[in-house]
Amino acid sequence: MAVTSILTIGDPQPFQNIIQLFSENGAKVDVLSVTDIKESINKIQTTHIDVIISDFDLGPQNGIDFINRLKKQIQSSPITIFTGEQGPAIAKEALKAGIDYYFQKNGDPELEKVQLNTFIRQIVKYKQAEEAHQYADTNFHTIVEATEDSIYMIDRHYRYLYINTPHQKRLGIFGEDYESKLYRDLHSEEENKRFIHSMSQVLTHSDFYFEEYEKEGRFYYRKFIPVKYQSTTQILAVTVVSTDVTDRVRLKDEVAHGASLMAATLESTSDGIFVVDRAGKIINYNQKFLEMWYIPETVIEERDEEVLLAYLEDQLEDRTAFIERVTWIRNNQDKDAFDVLEFRDGRIFERQTLPQRIGGTIIGRVWSFRDVTQQRSTQTALQLTQANYRSVVESTGDSIYMVDLESCYLFMNTYHRKKLGDLAEKYLEQRMRVMLPPGEDKRFDDAVKRVVTTKKMFMDELQWLGRDYIRRFSPVRDDDDGEVRAITVVLTDISERKAAEQEVHNSEERLKILFDHAPEAYFLTDIKGTFVDSNRAVTELTGFTKDDLHGRNIFTMGLIASMHITKTAVLFARNALGKATGPEEMKIHRKDGTTVYAEVVTYPIKIHDQSLVMTIARDITQRKEAEEALKEREEQYRLLVNNANESVLVLRGGTVIFSNPKASALLKRPRDELAGHDLISWVHTDDTGTIQNLISEAASSGAIHAGHVIRMYDNTGEIRWLEIGLVAITWKEGPALLFLGNDVTDRKIAQDALVQSNKKLNLLSSITRHDVLNQITILLAYLDLLKKKNTDQNLIPFIDKQTEATQAIRSQIVFTKEYQDVGVKAPQWQNVAGKIKAVKDLRKCDFVRWDSGLENLEIFADPLLEKVFSNLVSNSLMHGDRVSSISFSTVQQNGVLSLVYEDNGIGIQANEKKKIFEHGYGKNTGFGLFLSREILAITGLSIAENGTAGSGARFEILIPANAYRYT
Repeated sequence: MAVTSILTIGDPQPFQNIIQLFSENGAKVDVLSVTDIKESINKIQTTHIDVIISDFDLGPQNGIDFINRLKKQIQSSPITIFTGEQGPAIAKEALKAGIDYYFQKNGDPELEKVQLNTFIRQIVKYKQAEEAHQYADTNFHTIVEATEDSIYMIDRHYRYLYINTPHQKRLGIFGEDYESKLYRDLHSEEENKRFIHSMSQVLTHSDFYFEEYEKEGRFYYRKFIPVKYQSTTQILAVTVVSTDVTDRVRLKDEVAHGASLMAATLESTSDGIFVVDRAGKIINYNQKFLEMWYIPETVIEERDEEVLLAYLEDQLEDRTAFIERVTWIRNNQDKDAFDVLEFRDGRIFERQTLPQRIGGTIIGRVWSFRDVTQQRSTQTALQLTQANYRSVVESTGDSIYMVDLESCYLFMNTYHRKKLGDLAEKYLEQRMRVMLPPGEDKRFDDAVKRVVTTKKMFMDELQWLGRDYIRRFSPVRDDDDGEVRAITVVLTDISERKAAEQEVHNSEERLKILFDHAPEAYFLTDIKGTFVDSNRAVTELTGFTKDDLHGRNIFTMGLIASMHITKTAVLFARNALGKATGPEEMKIHRKDGTTVYAEVVTYPIKIHDQSLVMTIARDITQRKEAEEALKEREEQYRLLVNNANESVLVLRGGTVIFSNPKASALLKRPRDELAGHDLISWVHTDDTGTIQNLISEAASSGAIHAGHVIRMYDNTGEIRWLEIGLVAITWKEGPALLFLGNDVTDRKIAQDALVQSNKKLNLLSSITRHDVLNQITILLAYLDLLKKKNTDQNLIPFIDKQTEATQAIRSQIVFTKEYQDVGVKAPQWQNVAGKIKAVKDLRKCDFVRWDSGLENLEIFADPLLEKVFSNLVSNSLMHGDRVSSISFSTVQQNGVLSLVYEDNGIGIQANEKKKIFEHGYGKNTGFGLFLSREILAITGLSIAENGTAGSGARFEILIPANAYRYT
């Protein structure tokens, strides 16, 4: 029974009887007494106390003051019992403050003693039971949390009741995140189905259930333990213990690999070997054994040791000795044996046989025969063998040494001596212990003891002098009694191998990173189409995460469009035959319901002997959409070309390779006759040079060459005028030229007639203007003469008005001369820099400059374009006052080219910017800028002034995209 520690505060006498009664009932009591609160606090801080007994009144303080101080200074307080005669209000306040029990005195000391004693016993027993329960619970949690196994409890409704920390880590959850969660909330659908099946086995049979399963490349052993009431067989819940047995499974694979390696080794050895079980049945042998003993198949097929040995003994020189030795071996099944066999034909075999053991139990015997005829032929050969052995030991890169059973040096090779340096002789001569890193001596001694006990080689790893080693402890046995007399230790440096293993690990990590971050989608499935792994690009392509896909089947989850399921099955069938496939186009349904197209290639691969399929998918949705759009555009272009009002020809090397119906109608030749003909053969002789130059320029520059008019003959010999354009294109994967021809024959005839009419009108206008100006000159002369001879001063103002009106008429007649040539001649392409240079030379104005880009700029404008530039320069010189710089430059924006004219004169006031282009505005005739605007407007050009007054004039000529070009 546990000892109950009781502390009394104040006068201990009133509580002695209670404590005595408590002891008489069989309890073990340790009583401590203090006189005040301060002393009691100190005692509780240094000593374990179960119960505090005190009167409520403690002098200047009371029980409430005590409990307040106790809570502030003591983390885990004992049970507090106070007695007193205070009323119920005080008792209630004391209990509220934290006192565990307040005993109200009732005037009967005997009754009070019994009641208080009973309460103390009950409350102490309860607290001790509670502490024991907490201790047991703590031990349980410590054990469950300390294990590496996943342990969790599931109720009959598959709801988690408890999960230990290792399993929380495996699931990726923390704290109490599992509370109220079902098993299916934390696992895939496939895992949930398997778990429900396993649970049903436990619930149905009320017994343990075991299973093994694989998840994400790791293997687990899971045990289901039913949790029942003690008094009934009803199962309340199931405790599951899941152990990671990946290493064990891989060990099995390694064992299988080792068995395969052993079989290969058995056949590759130069020794003849056969193995028998305890009953004498031959269970294994190699081909070398049959060849060495000339054993026919009929003998070995018997699988009987007696039959085999009977066949062998007939070949030996000393048959009797052979039989005796075999008899001895059978009578001493736990012994090894070695002897030499001499054959009648002169051959010599070394025979070694030893028991085959598993865990110390003999299960059979291994017989080994080595042909040593050559080795035994001369003593020289034996000596050579010994020398070779010593040479191997001394020349090897391994440290080799021998120690006795006390781990003291007996021998060391030269390599190990170099490792020890000057200490080598000291260690060997004085039979000192092996030189080891700090803390390694015990491990070395344990290894020696293990080899001595098991009589088998033992191997471990060691770090020594900054290098990694494999250390092999091999027993050196006495030939007579087989006891271990010493230990040979071979120390092999594996630092490079360790580094290589680390590099392999690093390479795997790098490959994993490359896999995860590859720009193309990588799917890894088994040969049946079940997803094993995927990278991030898969999520971007399909919308499905790695967890969404894992364990699901590509044929059933709806990822592949139904029209491509059969194709996909064929691809997997080819992969099963070891063939790669693709590229193939597939339609994929994303998680959100949208559709994408992917170009897919597949490769059969093997990982851990499992046949898998690696699928690489690249999103070609945009390409497919572009292809569809291209087909649609091609159809639109075909309809457009076939129904175009322009003649369309495609030329390659000047030869027609395509024509539209309009070209056939224009040239009055069937389309099949146009193909293969030289275009120039239909062009007017005077225009052949033009068309040849255009073909050459279009083919070399790639620019559009348009606006040229040539003459061509149709099939009847009639001349047709065509306004043509040429541009280089790609036609059927080859270079070609697109020829567009607009029939302008009727327009050309009309233009020629208009030109002739304009010429006649200009001639008539010129004659009329000349005659009118002569008459105006005569009128002005008479007005001047009238003014001179007039003596009536009242008439002078009237004469001046007549003179002014006549001068105005003269100016208007002069303007008609300037304007009569505007629009008369057809617009043409004109080099801008050339026109500016002509104005500069005409005006003798050296400070006119222009950008180098204007050298190759041409504008489609009226032939009077030069007059526009001349008017701008003239205005700057006449009205700019201080002009010393004039420049031309270009600004291109949104397909419109701005030709900018700037000077450094006084500029133009804001209220005059629009007026300067009006007819008659200005200090002189007022025709210059008005005329310039009209000349430019003929081909769609416009002009505006947007300079700053005081900083110079700035005129901007806007040229649309079809009215300029660079040559």
